[in-house]
Amino acid sequence: MFKCMVKTITVMDDAYEMLKRMKNKDESFSDVIRKCASGRSTDLKKWLGILGKDESRTKEFREFLTKTRKETSKDIETRIFKLKR
Repeated sequence: MFKCMVKTITVMDDAYEMLKRMKNKDESFSDVIRKCASGRSTDLKKWLGILGKDESRTKEFREFLTKTRKETSKDIETRIFKLKR
């Protein structure tokens, strides 16, 4: 089946509520995301509709995500390096 790895993602409150409403009792949030993503859509605006048509908000959000991913990756690399010593 699936290799079990934990990843942390950040979603806005309204996106979380949308996912929560789509989730059945016997499903995980990963199951819901898999169902949503099965269409292979990479356009976040279409997928959840959280960014709307405001391009400046979309750009700001993408920049925030990029910065956060870089910081998180660096933090993980530092922790792994420390563990290997």
